[in-house]
Amino acid sequence: MGSMPAPTKQTYDVLIIGAGLSGLCSLYHIRQRFPGWRVKVIEAGADVGGTWYWNRYPGCRFDSESLSYGFSFDKEILEEWHWKEAFSPQPETYKYIQRVAEKHNLCKDIQFNTVIKTALWNDAEHTWTFVDEAGNEHTTTFFISCLGFLSSPTLPAIVGIEDFKGEAFHTSRWPKDLDMSRDFANKRIGLIGTGATGIQTATAISREPSIKSQCVFQRTANWSAPLRNSEISVEQMDKHKKEYDAIFKRCAETPSCFLHQADPRKSTEVSNEERDTYTDRQANELYSEFMANKIRERVQDPVVAESLIPKNHGFGTRRVPLESGYFEAFNKPNISLVDLQKTPATHITANGIVTSDGKEHGLDVLIYATGFNAITGAFSAIDWHAKNGRPLIASSDTKDGERAIWADHKPSTFLGITAPAMPNMFMVLGPHQPFGNATRSIEHAVGVISDMLQHCKNNDYTYVEPTQKAVDEWSQHVVECSKGALINEVDSWMTGVNKNVKGKTSRSVARYAGSALEFRKRCEDCKLSGYRGFVFA
Repeated sequence: MGSMPAPTKQTYDVLIIGAGLSGLCSLYHIRQRFPGWRVKVIEAGADVGGTWYWNRYPGCRFDSESLSYGFSFDKEILEEWHWKEAFSPQPETYKYIQRVAEKHNLCKDIQFNTVIKTALWNDAEHTWTFVDEAGNEHTTTFFISCLGFLSSPTLPAIVGIEDFKGEAFHTSRWPKDLDMSRDFANKRIGLIGTGATGIQTATAISREPSIKSQCVFQRTANWSAPLRNSEISVEQMDKHKKEYDAIFKRCAETPSCFLHQADPRKSTEVSNEERDTYTDRQANELYSEFMANKIRERVQDPVVAESLIPKNHGFGTRRVPLESGYFEAFNKPNISLVDLQKTPATHITANGIVTSDGKEHGLDVLIYATGFNAITGAFSAIDWHAKNGRPLIASSDTKDGERAIWADHKPSTFLGITAPAMPNMFMVLGPHQPFGNATRSIEHAVGVISDMLQHCKNNDYTYVEPTQKAVDEWSQHVVECSKGALINEVDSWMTGVNKNVKGKTSRSVARYAGSALEFRKRCEDCKLSGYRGFVFA
């Protein structure tokens, strides 16, 4: 037997964790602006892509327009790229990201198949040292977290999950070489979860003629609206290519960076029928009833239809998945719904799932579309020893939970980009940032971080950390932005709740719910003030 290679020690100016859109954008801009700096990306997967590498389940696609999703900094790729559909499917998006990495030779600075386990701050040296699974050390002055806000999958808390003898996997770990027509032929498929992923997957599987049956186990009924996808012809695409400047300008002017603009009128300026559906309870009830009737029209079995209509939250108060024939799928004789609100799952056996009515639902394949430990989850996979040895998030076996920087998984940040007691760390799409149209938000965050690094370079600073006062004021502003929205009254990943994660049981404001325009203005004001709210050394 050969001996294990000795652990290595590498040193960098900037280390980036994650090679999704955030990581690639960060790497590209750091290389452009700081050509002499040593920069490295560490990635757990075998390729670039992040979300679009891991999520290859059937039916996986955008729910924001393809045209508004590409990187604005590379006009040449925008010129050559033909988005074939208004809402691009996963394989196309993945190909686009690979093309960006290939064109700019980004992979030469990326280390794949590497999982970071520990992070240690050295106050004397002003450095972070990250240790990977193999024991290799990666020491860096500055660190950019591109961990992703929906990247840490969770399984349901059902007894016996390890007893199932058939094939079982989470949608974000879909087997690479799985061919549904072959591997699902004549099989009974079970799917747990009806969020955005569950809805896309269930719809795609229902269209596979080779399956014997599909049973969808619904934990919480979800509102869903039609995607209305369409193909983009070569002629249309040629026209769109001339409009990119206008497209990005329009995205920059909307509250969530999407192509579509919100209705600017106030509730008092419109008739009762048009009242704001996301802050006015009565208006939301009317809108929800309108959507419920649409579901009743589309689902033939009235009992199934009522199960599919959410009773515990109004339309738009959780993220609304977009669908292409989801409700009609339940009209097929071999597709069934098990409402776990009526008959909860008691346990999983070798052969399937048993519900509280004593029925065993026999399955050959079990798919978990059970979502993610969102926003803070990717951070909790790393054992952080921050300033003064503090943990970032208390793990289940941390005795000093109250010393955790983000106690009870409740994030505190300044500008959503930096965190207290975490010097020299910057976050792209971290907590307290607007998510909206991800690529637009990523490009902005990377710009803010690059400017701060430039400020450090110009002044020979090797240390930057937000003041507690700045963190408190920003966190308060984030809470204020979310006030009045009905979304705050509902448990969801948007409000920091996940019943499958220990300690994530109470609501917090985990993302920036204000306008992206206001967010950008505050970041710009901070820069113009000479970075008031930060301590440099």
